[in-house]
Amino acid sequence: MEVLVYEFFSSGGSCQWSQREQHASLLTEGAAMVTAVANDLACLENVHPIVMLDRRLDQFARVGLHQGCQLTWVDSGPTEQQTFDRLAVAADWTILVAPEWDNILLSRANRCLALGGRLLGPGPELIELAADKVALADYFEKQDLPVPFGCPLDRGDSLPVDFQYPAILKPRFGAGSAGLQWIEKSADKVVWDPRFSQYRLEEYCPGKAVSVALLMGPTNSHVLPACRQYLSDDRAFQYQGGSVPLADSLAKRAETLAWRAADILPDALGYLALDIVLGEEESADCIIEVNPRLTTSYVGLSQLTEDNLAEMMLRVAEGESFTVCFETEPVSFAASGRLVDNRVPFVLKP
Repeated sequence: MEVLVYEFFSSGGSCQWSQREQHASLLTEGAAMVTAVANDLACLENVHPIVMLDRRLDQFARVGLHQGCQLTWVDSGPTEQQTFDRLAVAADWTILVAPEWDNILLSRANRCLALGGRLLGPGPELIELAADKVALADYFEKQDLPVPFGCPLDRGDSLPVDFQYPAILKPRFGAGSAGLQWIEKSADKVVWDPRFSQYRLEEYCPGKAVSVALLMGPTNSHVLPACRQYLSDDRAFQYQGGSVPLADSLAKRAETLAWRAADILPDALGYLALDIVLGEEESADCIIEVNPRLTTSYVGLSQLTEDNLAEMMLRVAEGESFTVCFETEPVSFAASGRLVDNRVPFVLKP
């Protein structure tokens, strides 16, 4: 069985993200996800992982890939598309690790399916919904699922006076923490990011930041242990790493809410994850966003399981039934995927 693991961040040089923003928030996380899932696949009998990487990410992605992984470097433009087309057609499954901006993830998913390939991950309908923060919040509200109160804004709009502050201004279409801005009060001056024209203003929800991943299949699905997220304390909310598992009471709350959400999401297959904030009381818990792809939590979950997490992804996608087993010894990891010694305090470094 051939499995294509795809990591690519921009097409034709159109991506305008600065190196400062990229270095920890997205590039190192992408490399960590690719390495973890590809190495899990390489450990499986009769599975041949082919890893396709953006050559411009060389300094971020030269990580410890298993010798059983076939590595293919590509440049932007026609070379990338031609290579992707060839590999996606030949592969039994394709795993996409790509950001939601500029429709990069969505376009590759559509392309894979149009060529007759098989996605080991959420399909285009869910990718498109998850990438739109306004549409996703509206979708969950209609299903009586808790999300932060918010409203759409266009670049240059005045902040609403009657809104509940403090709040967070988010690009409507974005990825990671790029473009987020803390708003203390309506009189604050907004520094509009020229890369984004549409936004969602969200009421700030205090609490513990948590990620819950699920394995979704055509006949059965599994919720995985909830992971604690560590975010920078500078109100930029940059992801720094995580740990798993949570305390039982908190884990149950997060996993139950994630399960309720995933159960009504369209086009869900393979691995997806929800970002959740757990408030002081259960009534204050809320869903922040949906990640229709691998997340860095995969690194910790892969270490925590007694089995092979990539094998679980394959089996659930094929409709097989199985039992998911995890250890209870905590695992901590940085955004880069580096494991952190649990005997010392967690250090927030990529």
